[in-house]
Amino acid sequence: MIMSIPHAVDLSSIIGRIVASLRQELGLSQAALSQRMQWDRSLLARIEAGRNTANIDNLFELEEVFLAKDLIASHGDLLELCSRVAHEAERRGLRPVVGRSAKPQGQPSVETATLDRIVARIVDDWLEAMKEDPAPEPQSTRRRRR
Repeated sequence: MIMSIPHAVDLSSIIGRIVASLRQELGLSQAALSQRMQWDRSLLARIEAGRNTANIDNLFELEEVFLAKDLIASHGDLLELCSRVAHEAERRGLRPVVGRSAKPQGQPSVETATLDRIVARIVDDWLEAMKEDPAPEPQSTRRRRR
């Protein structure tokens, strides 16, 4: 059942945008990454678009690639990034939800652009921290606010 929640962003979209951002940081196309992972490209495309919820096996396999390329420091970092994005989205008035939600009639589509900016900033900050300290200490999701 699709519910209508004003200014809602689902967690699948957050994870998908983070995966897309890290894939782009590697300079890989969806086809190249999915081939490396022995996935059908459409699975990766659906995960990145938030149309499929990545299961734990998918997340583990993605983290293996990102670990090998030093984009994350340990398993669980994708969920840490998701948590940071969700908290920042909430701080900006978006409502992270589990599951799909329909956009109410007449509601502007500011959520997508805002979510993309949040993901870009948090992933950029994360990657910068990884360059400075390849094994960063786990941080609380209550980070300093900008």
